[in-house]
Amino acid sequence: MIFSAMLLAAPLAMAQSAPQSMTGARPGNDIGTRSSLPLSPKASNINGMDTKSTIAPTPPAPQVGPDANVAMLLMSANQSLMHHQTGTADEALERAETNILQRSVVATRANDPSQDPVVVQIEQARQAIGRHDLQGAQATIQQILGSNAPELSL
Repeated sequence: MIFSAMLLAAPLAMAQSAPQSMTGARPGNDIGTRSSLPLSPKASNINGMDTKSTIAPTPPAPQVGPDANVAMLLMSANQSLMHHQTGTADEALERAETNILQRSVVATRANDPSQDPVVVQIEQARQAIGRHDLQGAQATIQQILGSNAPELSL
């Protein structure tokens, strides 16, 4: 009898789970606003060592403006790491990498990974965060900032 009641209640419970909006987003997940749930200042889903869920939480935005160049984003990432805000640091590193990768390439090379040394180092810093090696990430960021690479002004 209990089993029968559970079978009858299951469709009702499923029907009540996570209603979606016109955009397909669940309530509390406003597309394009950076307020999508879950929120967390901790990095997640960089690599297998820090993946706890298939849904990566939305990190806080770096404390720089939308027009920040690569150097400003790297300094913001370093500052965030000093405060153990790994999610914010990773977000700043991703934005720095995006600034560099916004380049023109021949269409036949569009899918080739960038060989830019600064992009490679940014990825090394992100992987260090994923391994919980904050000192290693900071050392890599300091190395990039000390290089005076032309990408720092992008």
